Amino acid sequence: MSRVEGPATPTPKTESDPSKARLSSDWHGLSFLQFSAPVQAISSSLSTWHWPTSFPTPDIQWPASFSVAELQERLSALLLELGLGPGSLYDEIVNRPPDPVVHPECDWDAEVRLGEDLCLAERAFLESEVDERDLPIVAIAGSGGGYRAMLNTLGSLTAAKASGVLDCVTYTAGVSGSCWALGILYSGVAGSHRPEDAAAHAKARIQVSYLDMETLDALVTPPTNKYLLSGILRKAAGPTGTASLVDLYGTLLASRLYVPTDITRLDPRHLSLHFYRRNLDNGALPLPILSAIQHVTPPEKAEAIKEVADEKALSVDSDRAESLDKEQQHLEREIRWLWYEFTPYEVGCDELGAWIPSWSLGRPFKNGKSTERRPELSFTILAGIFGSAFCASLKHYFREIEPVLQLLPVQLYNWLEEIVTENEGDLGLIHPVLPNQLPNFLKGLDGELRYGSPPEITEHDTLGFMDAGAELNIPYYPFLRRNVDCIIALDASADSQDLWFSRAEELAAKRGLQTWPRGATWPARVRPGDEGAAETSRVPPFEASSPDVANLKLAQTQESALAKQTDKQGSTERRDMPKEEPKSPSRTQYTSCEVWIGSSKSADEVSARLDDLDEAALLQRDGIAVVYIPLMPNERRVPGFDPFSISTWRREVAPEESEKLLCVAQANFSDSREKIVRLLRAVWMRKKMERQQRQWRVHLGHLRAQFGNHLQ
Repeated sequence: MSRVEGPATPTPKTESDPSKARLSSDWHGLSFLQFSAPVQAISSSLSTWHWPTSFPTPDIQWPASFSVAELQERLSALLLELGLGPGSLYDEIVNRPPDPVVHPECDWDAEVRLGEDLCLAERAFLESEVDERDLPIVAIAGSGGGYRAMLNTLGSLTAAKASGVLDCVTYTAGVSGSCWALGILYSGVAGSHRPEDAAAHAKARIQVSYLDMETLDALVTPPTNKYLLSGILRKAAGPTGTASLVDLYGTLLASRLYVPTDITRLDPRHLSLHFYRRNLDNGALPLPILSAIQHVTPPEKAEAIKEVADEKALSVDSDRAESLDKEQQHLEREIRWLWYEFTPYEVGCDELGAWIPSWSLGRPFKNGKSTERRPELSFTILAGIFGSAFCASLKHYFREIEPVLQLLPVQLYNWLEEIVTENEGDLGLIHPVLPNQLPNFLKGLDGELRYGSPPEITEHDTLGFMDAGAELNIPYYPFLRRNVDCIIALDASADSQDLWFSRAEELAAKRGLQTWPRGATWPARVRPGDEGAAETSRVPPFEASSPDVANLKLAQTQESALAKQTDKQGSTERRDMPKEEPKSPSRTQYTSCEVWIGSSKSADEVSARLDDLDEAALLQRDGIAVVYIPLMPNERRVPGFDPFSISTWRREVAPEESEKLLCVAQANFSDSREKIVRLLRAVWMRKKMERQQRQWRVHLGHLRAQFGNHLQ
């Protein structure tokens, strides 16, 4: 079908005077949010569209009350609200001054903080929460895995609160779907900041798909239209002048997750990451760390790696194969992901040693200072970034209903098609996850970042952020610099577990962290979903002999994962989402809760499993403890229910399914309480003994100084 131009000749929205703005006739897709026409022109163009009288029902889930007239009415209203001119929603959001009560940051200037230390606000939080002499520093890490992971994290946090464990937790962290869970909990959109209320909110809201007519209603009806669309419209009119499929996905997702059931409680601050700190300042919740990554390996280098690996696999000449192997190792050293942390205090990257206040994300920066005062980036945009892997579900749904959509006015069909396909050329060869571009707060900081930072990163106008699950689907990484004693890992991902455990071990070795469990016989298979996992239940132990060895091992692991994703991506023309999840493999001997404990002592490498250690050996281990709680069926609590029947890619979950999954998550965590308590008691006793030994040494030193050689 040939492409038909949009409804009218567009005008760039970034100009303050429409009469002086340059004209363009080639806008398409989401560039409509940058180049649009006056309201009158849009209205005139819409009147020429030819709508069918009815639609055949496609062979998929379809809104029961759907009608052509309703769709026409809502889409027309939406397009008019996005047009130029006084009185439009765009005009209200972009051209009028922001509410200073909602956006006090518009009166603040921001600067980039350089360094490796925690920010002052986080250090103050720790001093108020943790007595470092004795108390263990505990963190909870939630995995990726879509709505399934979101519910698992909320159910586990509910059980952690009921059992008293949450009161001992200093940090929570999330990847992908677990970031959505933390957003619900910390925003207060559920009416409180209690995990059980957040879980009930999620269960109620996700029973309807974000691709339902209810979403379109929310986008065209006050007050939810301004609440939801402010983020994407401000981003389109902002420094980058772009809106992407990730932004659209985040907006649709937010229409379900971050809109209260009682609209009278709608508060724009529910979408402010900075405002989440009110739960920290009053000590109500642990400090949340949300995660995204940036891929800094140029696509041409990734392609070169794949070409060399393919040639090596086919080579029959041993000398040539050896040469290719050396070339591959050289190229693999250049593969790199940068992990970014998003907290209510700051956003930044430890490897770069650069941080900005969370309220300043989305502003342009130059030489370490913000050059504009703009409202904080909406959590609708962040929700899309954190779960950008699931943008594939939008494309998949579009292809499912494409025969029906082709009956729409040709202008509308072409516009929708361009929205879901316009970024395909940007995906590159690395991963079928869309990066979302935000202004580069590192611009102009040449020579001021940490040693080893990509040299060109300070030259770009934007940074591309994406779902951190593409690199590490359990957020161990943020804790490697925070001196935590115990990480409780909640895993609802459908991946090979040895990959995530081993990669975390490699990252720890790269940082020179000796207290991470090394060679800890991580489980390769624990439950359904481990496609491609090793046949053995144990992986070979790995311990880096030097940072260079750790870097090479990490690069090889990443290259393997990237090559696998590239092969999957190349096997489908349209990069659709998976049709179904892998079948359940056989179980190993591991239980629903496993604990491993690291040690800085080389003699303590025989076993790191809690079950293999007596109390004396446990007290001798001074390393990080990892409590691993996978999402597994719990026959005692919910007989006959497999939580992995809820696919990673689900767009809606029935209330009875959500309730079962929440019950399983709560039961699994509650069943783990005994091991967690035993571990925390041991960590507390060890830290207490270490403190007493330090105090005795100090006291002995004072006595020797006082009595001299008379005291031996």
